[in-house]
Amino acid sequence: MLTLPLFIAVEDSCSENSSVLLGQLENGDYCFINPVWIVFFFILIVCIIRLYLWARELVRLVRGKFNIPSLINEVLPETAWLVFVSGMAIYYVGYAYAGTVGCFVTLALRSALSAFEMFLSKSNLIGIAENCKNNSGYMFCFALIHAAAVAVSMIFAVACFGKRVADYMRGLIWIYAPKKPELNVFWGLNEKSMLLAKNIYKETKGKARIVFVDWPQTQEENRTGQGFSGIMGLLSYKSKAAKQLSDIKYILLRSSMSPDAIDATHPEILREINLGKLAKFMNRSEQTNFFVLSNNENANIHAAINLLTCEAGRNANRIYCNARETKEVAILAEPTKGKLQIIDDSKAAIMEFAMRKNEEGKCLAHPINFVEINHQLGCVETKKPFTAFIIGFGTTGQEALRFLYEFSAFADCHGKKTPVDFHVFDKQVDEMRGELYQEIPSLPLLEDINEITLHSCNAGTLEFLDQLHRLVDNLNYVVVATGEDERNLHIATMIYEYALQHRQNGFNKFKILVRLYDSGSEYKFQKIIEAYGNCHFSAMEHFGNPSDIYTKKWVVDDAEKDEAVKFYEAYCQVAHEECRSFNDRWDYEVGREQTKLLGYRRINRKLMQDRANSKHCYTKEVLLGLHDMSETPVLPSWPIKMETGSQAEQDWRCRLLNVSIGEHLRWNASHLMMGYLPMPIEEAKAISNSCNEKTKKHLCITDWDKLPANPDYKEYDYMVVCTTVEQYNKRKHDND
Repeated sequence: MLTLPLFIAVEDSCSENSSVLLGQLENGDYCFINPVWIVFFFILIVCIIRLYLWARELVRLVRGKFNIPSLINEVLPETAWLVFVSGMAIYYVGYAYAGTVGCFVTLALRSALSAFEMFLSKSNLIGIAENCKNNSGYMFCFALIHAAAVAVSMIFAVACFGKRVADYMRGLIWIYAPKKPELNVFWGLNEKSMLLAKNIYKETKGKARIVFVDWPQTQEENRTGQGFSGIMGLLSYKSKAAKQLSDIKYILLRSSMSPDAIDATHPEILREINLGKLAKFMNRSEQTNFFVLSNNENANIHAAINLLTCEAGRNANRIYCNARETKEVAILAEPTKGKLQIIDDSKAAIMEFAMRKNEEGKCLAHPINFVEINHQLGCVETKKPFTAFIIGFGTTGQEALRFLYEFSAFADCHGKKTPVDFHVFDKQVDEMRGELYQEIPSLPLLEDINEITLHSCNAGTLEFLDQLHRLVDNLNYVVVATGEDERNLHIATMIYEYALQHRQNGFNKFKILVRLYDSGSEYKFQKIIEAYGNCHFSAMEHFGNPSDIYTKKWVVDDAEKDEAVKFYEAYCQVAHEECRSFNDRWDYEVGREQTKLLGYRRINRKLMQDRANSKHCYTKEVLLGLHDMSETPVLPSWPIKMETGSQAEQDWRCRLLNVSIGEHLRWNASHLMMGYLPMPIEEAKAISNSCNEKTKKHLCITDWDKLPANPDYKEYDYMVVCTTVEQYNKRKHDND
């Protein structure tokens, strides 16, 4: 009975083809309990809500940093929803006549379909009631909403296809411009690729050319539809990437397949996968670097191998691949002579923070900052051992142990190794012990002499608490890397609070390093670390953030390479050997072994020591007191004569000798962590070599005073110290 007036009105107006809703709106005759009116009021409420959300986004954009990606990604979606709901309302009123008005479901469906079609520049004006067409207010709203829908569609189209037009024009410039800058090709769009691309662009001041190669993903292949949902899909496609890359100029190419699935033997593989332009860009570039940095490490390795094999990869200068540097990955990379560069996040995380310098040029993470130094003698006091906790013994934890064990190998005033006390906590350590013993055969011995202790437990257990309570006063260094950001931060704060409560010497010579895996956690990490620092003492630091690792300086420039070469040149001078170029040295060293595998071990061991010498410069500089000298004294020839000269000269020579002993101890520790063992002198005589790469034994892994006198291996250690001083003087002169 309540709906009877409406149906009577419908019958009366059918002959006139008039909208019942418009007529009742004009007469103020509302029926709040009628289903048609209820749906209409619901649509109006949704319109008001969408209007509010649209206005909020617009205000936020105006107040913030206005840019085109923000407009497209944030304001236009709200605009589209507002226009769509408004279109439903206008058609709902216009279709409320004849048979349609008798069923609110039919009326709502017809209105929704017509609202969708607005974005395809279609207007169903012919189906609108006559009294609506004759109403100027209604027609104004009708025209305004349709114009807005068309505008939204056009902006969507420009957003989706305008980039292609801009890329086409930029590509023409790259192909025909006389300049040939460096080309950087990123295979895939993800966070690591975008971070590195932005940093390369920034550091080169926009001179480097950036190309992203994207390929269809599963979710994109399944996306269908040409209506409103299709337009919204185009809008959301890579919208986050477009926003993050809004500050740089780049070209986005679309490949028909991923690089791990290509046929590398095809003579024109780039053209085959719709990347013919990339070949032209490479021909017009001074050199090309490929970056394969997706989140799928297995696919990265497969893609890198394919790229190395195909013609495009052979013409590239370097191929950077994000993957864990296991033995099986290393054996694939070694034959390329450094062309395939493996970026291991765990290794990079440890070494990036270890080599990170403050404004004064100090490497604050080096163990030398956490021990007592005898500045007169250039050695370390032995009042207590350098003590470290490593919580979580995955790839990051293992790399932390290698770094800390090598860089904490100091000489005391008697020329002996200072004590260390490392404790590893991981409930799965017993399951990995066999593999660890194979990787580091000296580990059982180091456990026997209590330098390294493996605890099969996690932080939070009673065993961990007992060790923390027993060693909290001696504890210098804590590395937390359990694999989970939240867990890492919780453990770090727990240890901080315990040290605050129980550590007698405060936070002097004490540091907690907490691994950050997900860049989305950076803000929380930073705020909590700053809060502890502001409220009490700054003793926590996070490391491993992708934005710290994926930079031009760390990935591409290889800052330590030039210094490492200087140590090689100095070694050749002392050993009276020919100083060879990188490729010639590689071929020479590999050729000296019976097989290539052993040759790769040999050359990689030597290259790693050159780099380790570069990394260890800061420790030697501190022990020698170089940072406090206005002018560096003269470097005496080897062997050092201690008796002559003034007291200051004798002290300088004493420091040089002790630091040389410390360098040998570092070399020993480094080789132990690489899996080498001491070699008896009889075995060395039998093979006429100081190192057996097959058994991974080395004659020089011994005490300083037991080194063979012929040749004088001690001079090699002194050579490293002298080169460190010379490199320091050069950097100081360049900075002045």
